[in-house]
Amino acid sequence: MGNEQQQILEQLKANAKDAEAFKQLEQLFGDLYKKYVQANEHVDLLESAIRNDYDSILITELGLEKPGPKIVYVNDGFTRMTGYSKEEAIGNTPRMLQGEKTDRAILDRLKRRLIEGQAFFGHTINYRKDGSEFINQWDIHPLINAEGEVTHWVSYQRDVTEKKETAKAIFNTDFDELLKRREEFTIKFEKTTDQSEYNCKLVTEAFEEITGLHKDVIFDKGLASVIHSDDYSNILEALNKAFNGEQSAQLCRYRTSAGGYIDMLQSFKPVKDEVTGDIKSVKSVVKLELKES
Repeated sequence: MGNEQQQILEQLKANAKDAEAFKQLEQLFGDLYKKYVQANEHVDLLESAIRNDYDSILITELGLEKPGPKIVYVNDGFTRMTGYSKEEAIGNTPRMLQGEKTDRAILDRLKRRLIEGQAFFGHTINYRKDGSEFINQWDIHPLINAEGEVTHWVSYQRDVTEKKETAKAIFNTDFDELLKRREEFTIKFEKTTDQSEYNCKLVTEAFEEITGLHKDVIFDKGLASVIHSDDYSNILEALNKAFNGEQSAQLCRYRTSAGGYIDMLQSFKPVKDEVTGDIKSVKSVVKLELKES
């Protein structure tokens, strides 16, 4: 038994009203201490597992407005990648990595996505403690407790500077565009009041990252304005089926800001009212369709 345990037991014995009460307290303490040891072992295992899982993992509190979000955890990879110690990072904010060349537009999209409670994938220039630049790729997700509430943000980060240069040199690949295209986006549809048409109620930010188009084009001009004319009738049919309770998916082509089209797979899922069981909306997930060359 360790000194700390012995001291606690002595305090319990001194404050117990009799031998029987101390025996009960001793048993309770033993059970609690066993759970404490097990919990610490689990934490140590988790720490060991994620130490080299990514180049960097950090967890922050929810507050997005300055001076937040406050960092509550970083792994060893964060120290290796940035040069900041755990003591320097915890209690600070990820803004400590930002500088002159950090893309503000990317940060704005990141903030909007997190406000929506959604994951974010992106990259921009960050700065190490010594002032040197690197390209930081983020994969950020909400942490959700047992009640379904978002409690923290976890950010998986990698230094992709070398990979970007290698991709450009060897494959003549636009690495920035490659990263963007790993995203999928979501569209939510609802029927108009007279039930005769469908309105787009939500378009997630990844639509802009994948197509280069502003999402307002869908709200202003309709879904037909961003889908190839030869594919729109199939998409409309799938949407009709979803509002009748049938899930489906369709291949289609979405217009891009460059004037061309990209191949997508668009799925449609009816969303029912929990009380009435009526279909109140349709969730449509649009994923990049990768083809083998």
